[in-house]
Amino acid sequence: MRLFDYLLIPIIDLVGVLLIAVVGFKDIKNQQNRLFSYLVLTILGWVTFASLSDYTTGNLSLQLNRLVFASLSMLAPVLIHFSFVFPERSTYSKLTVVISYFLGLLLAALSVGTNFVVVTVSTQQYGTDINPGVVYYILLAYLFVSFLVSSGVFISKYFKETGQKRSQLQFFFLGIFITVGINLIVYYVVRPIVGSDKYYRFGNYAAIIFILSTAYSIVARKLFEIRVVIVSVLVMALDISLLVQVLVSTSTTERIIESVVFIAVASGGYLLVKNMSGEIKRREEVERLAKEKTETLGELERRNKNLATLQKISGIVLNEVDFKPMAQKLLDEIPKQIEGSAGSFLSIVKNGQLVAYAFSSNESVRKVQGLVGVDLEKYASPIRESYSLLHKTLTTNRPTESGGLVEYFCPPLSKVAGVTLEKLLNIRYATALPLYAHGEPLGVMVFGFNRSKDQIDEKAFEVTNAVASDMSLALQRAAAFQKLKDANEYLSQLDKMKDEFISMASHELNTPLAAIEGYLSMVLDEKMGTVDDKAREYLTRAFSSSKRLAELILDLLNVSRIEQGRLKMAFAETDLTDIAKSVINELQIKADSKKLYLKLEAGKNIPKIWCDPDRIREVFVNLTGNAIKFTDKGGITIKVERVDDTAVRCSVNDTGRGIAADDQKKLFQKFSQVHREIDEHQGTGLGLYISKNFVELHKGRLWVESAEGKGAKFTFELPITKEPPATVDGAILDGPLSTPKIVRADDKIPSTITDSAKVR
Repeated sequence: MRLFDYLLIPIIDLVGVLLIAVVGFKDIKNQQNRLFSYLVLTILGWVTFASLSDYTTGNLSLQLNRLVFASLSMLAPVLIHFSFVFPERSTYSKLTVVISYFLGLLLAALSVGTNFVVVTVSTQQYGTDINPGVVYYILLAYLFVSFLVSSGVFISKYFKETGQKRSQLQFFFLGIFITVGINLIVYYVVRPIVGSDKYYRFGNYAAIIFILSTAYSIVARKLFEIRVVIVSVLVMALDISLLVQVLVSTSTTERIIESVVFIAVASGGYLLVKNMSGEIKRREEVERLAKEKTETLGELERRNKNLATLQKISGIVLNEVDFKPMAQKLLDEIPKQIEGSAGSFLSIVKNGQLVAYAFSSNESVRKVQGLVGVDLEKYASPIRESYSLLHKTLTTNRPTESGGLVEYFCPPLSKVAGVTLEKLLNIRYATALPLYAHGEPLGVMVFGFNRSKDQIDEKAFEVTNAVASDMSLALQRAAAFQKLKDANEYLSQLDKMKDEFISMASHELNTPLAAIEGYLSMVLDEKMGTVDDKAREYLTRAFSSSKRLAELILDLLNVSRIEQGRLKMAFAETDLTDIAKSVINELQIKADSKKLYLKLEAGKNIPKIWCDPDRIREVFVNLTGNAIKFTDKGGITIKVERVDDTAVRCSVNDTGRGIAADDQKKLFQKFSQVHREIDEHQGTGLGLYISKNFVELHKGRLWVESAEGKGAKFTFELPITKEPPATVDGAILDGPLSTPKIVRADDKIPSTITDSAKVR
């Protein structure tokens, strides 16, 4: 054993001194380097003093043993301090370091200057044995606590590091843990059992494990950048050897030459080390930049992936109109787009309750449905914070998290069902996000992950927040859409009721109005006696007003029938020129009263077409009556011409006031009237609307061309057909007529009635 000490202890000291030289002198200002050198120095003191004490006796052996425990006392605070700053400085309490050094120095002083740690020593066959003092076990306890603290810090840092840095540290940490661990076993387990320090050498020899593991870390893992340090040591060794040679030289000439060589080698070595250090720093900078570039590219790739995910999810939200399929598509997309996601669950607020709505589909969906059922909305409960973590998320409007699903879904599910659900979906972590819009609670989204929180990329939580925002927007839009749909249905019902009322009222008004017109006609024809001039004037005005009222009722009936699809149409083979002539005959008196010309320009070979002659005649009357109404001088020309083999075009041209471009946009709308400063006659605003619908029911078109002060031209085209249609979309087909029925002007109306034409 003594021969083993002779060989091993010097090796340990030599390697330790080399480590102190290459690390400590590389950058003495670096706190890591200094603390590492102190750490090695305390270990060397502990091992060396213990070994030397075995080869001495008396007071010298006692003092060497006391130096052993002084070294161990200082080893503890240095190890704690080193764990805080290596490999990277971490946040730590300076008070902890100060207290540890104070205790270390106090115990070292008690070890060296008193008999509180080592009282006496005795020489045994295996070496020196000590008689411990009252502070001995306190010192051992201090060493044990220091080891636990530093081990905890080292382990925490080790698992946080990755790649090359983690690989560099693993052997270094392993050497410390094994060395200190063996010594703890020797002093805390073996010594109490055997009652002596017979096996203490094994603890000392364990120091070689730390020395060798650190040396391996330096050489193989490039810890503390050993290349520069080794070159520095070699240069130093060469300089020392040359200096010794200078000192031992006997000749003055040799001493001068060797001195020059020493200076040259020392200067060259210094420049070599300096240049090498600079080159290494530059390469380290390049490696750092390359690492930053790689990290930046990786970050950019992750961001691009997240943006693509959010774009896809936003596309689902924006492109789907119906909320139910949109929500299901979005939930199904989450496990595909978020790494580590096992799926998502959506609950919505409905009628004051939080209702289960949908969850992501995956391979376990059938098993889940077998557990909870297909109809999720049966799981509904009044919103209250204490009910479950799901309700707490909604009521507090704050995200929550849990290690599983039980806290979210139990109740209404039983805890057994909740645990089973966790296992089926392999959920190890879950987080819930509240869905709000303008301060109004809309629902909750739960995101499940098949890994623990510390294994989930932070970017995944950014995506979940964005998804929850999109879902809030979708819920808000769905609620607004439903309100709009309900309002439209309500308005549709009101519109239907209005149409039914107008239809009924019009029918009811026609009967008494017909009687009024009949009696007025009889009185004016003096079939009931002579009528004086004053009475005739008033009766004529009443008759004219009753005719206009009858036309208004007819218009309202037509509008109601058009919008309800109840307008009856009877098609006949018709000559549009004949219809135009009949309209001119009817409205000639109206034109003459304003001294306007009213003429027809008809082309040759105008073919007959199949149409409803009564409806088309009403179109002619509406357009011509309006032209007469808004023309003060000049006149109106009705044209009928053949476009080609497909259509007949009819137009009404006037030389009147014209229509502004802005007013033309609303001409054919219901109840729309063009505002004019001078307008003797106000219409209902239904004539052009009805005319346009009549033309379109014939699959034709009606339009206007006009400019202010240059008259107006209303034109409609009707297709040339060889046979009547079998059906008419939006109307009731009453069967074709054998011959068209064309109503001529009513000659019975007195010439004093100037508003008898149908003008709208």
